[in-house]
Amino acid sequence: MQALNAYFSVMPYWYWLVLGALLLALEIASTTQYLLWPGIAALLVGGLKFVIPGINGSLSLFLFAIIAVGATILWKRSRLGRVDPTSHPTLNERSQQYMGRRVVALDDFQGTRGAVRVDDSRWNALAEDGSSPRKGDALQVIGCDGTLLHVKAA
Repeated sequence: MQALNAYFSVMPYWYWLVLGALLLALEIASTTQYLLWPGIAALLVGGLKFVIPGINGSLSLFLFAIIAVGATILWKRSRLGRVDPTSHPTLNERSQQYMGRRVVALDDFQGTRGAVRVDDSRWNALAEDGSSPRKGDALQVIGCDGTLLHVKAA
């Protein structure tokens, strides 16, 4: 342990800066946010060691660990960096975004089932009013069940 402490005590400040830069570069490459705060902690310890060169190795490692773990916990528990789900209630629910939209039947429906065009994509549809829409009929989306749109005559 004394050898490790001696190594970190004589380690110049720029080692910490290089470690921080490497961790941040790996974070940019991986985009996982696992290496962000350890990279920042290493940069902070390098900056502190630049200002106060006499910091021993044990204190450097301790500060690095406390800053990295503490900042990671604070970041994960805070609301920073998160999307508020109430501001986008239909985010990642594409079919919900089509509620009330006017669509066009692509082909004649077989009974109450068929296909409609929404913007530039084809969606399976179910005619809720019991009708059998014909190709080109205007319909309105009144509900959805997964990727099945519930429609009625517009």
